[in-house]
Amino acid sequence: MPSYNSIQPNITPLNANIAQQIARTEDRRSAAQRHYQKAHARRVKRIKVVGFALILLFLVQLLMAQVRLHAASKTLTASQQKLATAQKTRSGLQADLKRTKDPAYLQRILREKYGYTKEGELIYNLPENTRN
Repeated sequence: MPSYNSIQPNITPLNANIAQQIARTEDRRSAAQRHYQKAHARRVKRIKVVGFALILLFLVQLLMAQVRLHAASKTLTASQQKLATAQKTRSGLQADLKRTKDPAYLQRILREKYGYTKEGELIYNLPENTRN
């Protein structure tokens, strides 16, 4: 039977030193691979934490902006209501001012509020109807 070396003359068996070097190299490579995986996992974790913190910051800012917007909206609504009331009061006062320039209106006010009469008029005080 032919020997292994005679069938394939270009292949030589490994010596023990080379096999040990290959094993040590394989151990270092696997250790480096584990280190890389751990470092990659730490980086991914840090990126996620920073991203979450940024998202949380933006959400808080958005919430605060919404609160300020709501407060401003309430203030605006209240101011608009005050303005509408002031405009109604102003228009009523302007109408009163125009009426005070009319002598007939002034006479009526003097008669109703202050009890003035024309010469020769008689005033009758009638009791009010009080029904229980």
